[in-house]
Amino acid sequence: MAAYRAIRPAIVAAKVGYLGVSGLTISATINPKDFAYLVDVVNHAAQSAGVERAEYEIRTMHNIPQPTKND
Repeated sequence: MAAYRAIRPAIVAAKVGYLGVSGLTISATINPKDFAYLVDVVNHAAQSAGVERAEYEIRTMHNIPQPTKND
């Protein structure tokens, strides 16, 4: 819960992509080039709040292909 309270406001303030929240899970749809920045935002927010790295998880990014004109 502490990690969620520290990380969620930082992600919202970063204004990167579209966010979704379900329970204590935060998901984001972002441009791949913004992934490293978002990870930095999450880690910095947690560290600033004194949240140990073991208390939260950053899961892998999944590419969502852009539709083509033929789709």
